[in-house]
Amino acid sequence: MNVLVAGGGSSTPPAGCEQVADIEVRGERVRFGLAKRPDTAFDRAADHNRAYVLIRVRAFSLGEGLPGSPESGPAASRWVEFGSDFVADVLAVGSAVTALAPGDRVVPVLRWPPVRPDPVSALENPGRASRQVQRVHHARLLRLPSGLGDAEAACLPTAGATAYAMVRRAAVAPGDSVLVTAAGSATSLAAVQAARLAGAQVYALSRSGAAATVLEKLGVTRSFSSAEPEDLAECAELARRLRGFDVIIDPLWRSNFRTAVKFLGFSGRYVAGHDPSGEDVAADWAAATGSLVAKNASFAGQRLGTRDDLQAAVDDLTAGRLEMPVDAHFRGADVGPFVLSSLDPHRTGGVIYAFTEE
Repeated sequence: MNVLVAGGGSSTPPAGCEQVADIEVRGERVRFGLAKRPDTAFDRAADHNRAYVLIRVRAFSLGEGLPGSPESGPAASRWVEFGSDFVADVLAVGSAVTALAPGDRVVPVLRWPPVRPDPVSALENPGRASRQVQRVHHARLLRLPSGLGDAEAACLPTAGATAYAMVRRAAVAPGDSVLVTAAGSATSLAAVQAARLAGAQVYALSRSGAAATVLEKLGVTRSFSSAEPEDLAECAELARRLRGFDVIIDPLWRSNFRTAVKFLGFSGRYVAGHDPSGEDVAADWAAATGSLVAKNASFAGQRLGTRDDLQAAVDDLTAGRLEMPVDAHFRGADVGPFVLSSLDPHRTGGVIYAFTEE
């Protein structure tokens, strides 16, 4: 089987690895490769496999699974598998698994913090989505209905579950005004739609206007670019007329918080997502947090979501109420372009790497 791996800039690639990219990630040089590994063994009659499933990944995306700097860790020479989101076919199931069967198509149920799927199994290890053949506990998988494409399904687990969880956490209600930041990301595009399905009037803020056409198609009332002073001034004026947004959904809060919090209304709700690539956490947040206090506003963090959040996203995707725009598809030796595209802050939607033709 194939697996995508990453290692520090001076480390030696593992045996059987074709190094295909050398890329700067968060200020560090990281090398990426496509490695050959033996297929995962699976005896469905074995007691240790009774609650497990063997799957073959069709396509995956990075989600939250982009490695940081392997060189800076205690094992600088260790190359790690990466990726968190996938769509896969079930190859075999353990003797106690009844909800899944060979031939089913599945996506992972990602949870934070990681939990043991049962009293005797190990903690979840979600950062290995690029492993083409995997042994996974059945509780970590959600069966997909027919009709969904591999590309949109491979982008769904992190983005869909997180977006639906953020909208739920913000208690978005009919008539609310909602500002969604980082509006070109897959999570934000899903959040825009989830908020509209909840009855809100939705606005969007992004680094550039690249996603404006897609956002308009998804029903955003008005989108703004934080890189354009005139756009930012118009957003501020809109917030003044609205007496502040009722809700701000911000998947990349460390990059946007100090600007976006100014647009929040009195008793507003600010929900922030996991942002591993934002600016230095030592930045001065005093003025921004003071704004929250002055407005009697609430601030909540939301990393990933629940199984019910993911199921709701799957249901809406299946029914045509949700779209998961995909910015780019890669396969074969295109590991470097895949990683670079996944890191691009100006992309619109998800980026996937496919092992198979859909």
